[in-house]
Amino acid sequence: MEAVRREAPPMLSAVVVNYNGGKRVLRCVESIRRHGGMVEEIILVDNGSQDGSAEAVMAAFPETRLIRLSDNPGPAVARNRGLVAARGRLVLLADADTRLTERALELLLQTQSATGAAIVCPRLILAPGTGTVQCDGAAPHFVGTLILRNANAAPDIGGPPRDVGGIISACLLVDRAAALDAGGFNETFFFYFEDLEFGLRMRLLGHRIVCAPRAVVIHDRGTGYAGLSFRGTGNYPRQRAYLSMRNRLLTIAICFHWRTILVIAPALLLYELATLVLALMRGWLPLWARGWVWMFTHGREVRQMRRSMQARRKLRDSEVLAGSPLPLAQGLFKSRMLTVATEAFSRLLAAYWRLARVAAY
Repeated sequence: MEAVRREAPPMLSAVVVNYNGGKRVLRCVESIRRHGGMVEEIILVDNGSQDGSAEAVMAAFPETRLIRLSDNPGPAVARNRGLVAARGRLVLLADADTRLTERALELLLQTQSATGAAIVCPRLILAPGTGTVQCDGAAPHFVGTLILRNANAAPDIGGPPRDVGGIISACLLVDRAAALDAGGFNETFFFYFEDLEFGLRMRLLGHRIVCAPRAVVIHDRGTGYAGLSFRGTGNYPRQRAYLSMRNRLLTIAICFHWRTILVIAPALLLYELATLVLALMRGWLPLWARGWVWMFTHGREVRQMRRSMQARRKLRDSEVLAGSPLPLAQGLFKSRMLTVATEAFSRLLAAYWRLARVAAY
């Protein structure tokens, strides 16, 4: 009797995105290498680092393939370059400030094999310390922002894999062909919400996203990127504020069906009014106006992206979008009154979505 032939496991590539990652990128690559023969190639995509971190990786791990970009075009561009260069059917996308814990990659691969998901995301735990969950996957809010599932909870052993509606892109296991067929990450975004738009687009195209909470990845918050990152204290960066306001509008324009936009227009207008009030309070009015000006001056480009997305969609917005809670950066509001008002606003939006989703596309 002829022996049953077992299909060889798919080749797995790892793509590490680095920008002045210092010692963190060394820890990231080392955590991937510790998973033995599961990873058959590691690609470092360096976004024009000036701190010598790319050279340090190549000295410590000379088998690594280096793709050096001459400037810092942003993580979306770097991930796309890595996806194109990778040879594996599956690709682990990891930012330089993440590191895999023991068995994390094994559990991600098991989950992908069992579910066939196009994207599998781990549980992210914030560092320093291991006492706070950053998220167990995410969900796209119907006002165009991103909800982090189980955010700020105390870690437990984690439940079984579960379908989620969105991602944050710090660490992901991705089906390379599906991601590239969808167009990869939208390089117009540069930074912030590029993961919201990519995950939402993948879901609307009919792909599954699954979170494996028992696959734990440490996300080192550190100081982040100057002028872009916010860690709950100090001034909220102006460039981050601009990108978050503009990219929210861009996500809605590309991904939402016209009928959904029409149905939720009152909520979108109310949210935009709240954003305008915040912009006035924080001195961001020029940034808010700049976001709207960008949308109009790049109208042709936005319409092209929208047509491409809408022509291929397989799921309805009502099957993917969520209505609560309203996500806001921790530490954005320091006033108790504003915090209470925001919570009330979140409940109002959630109630609106419960009614509106019936008529939304």
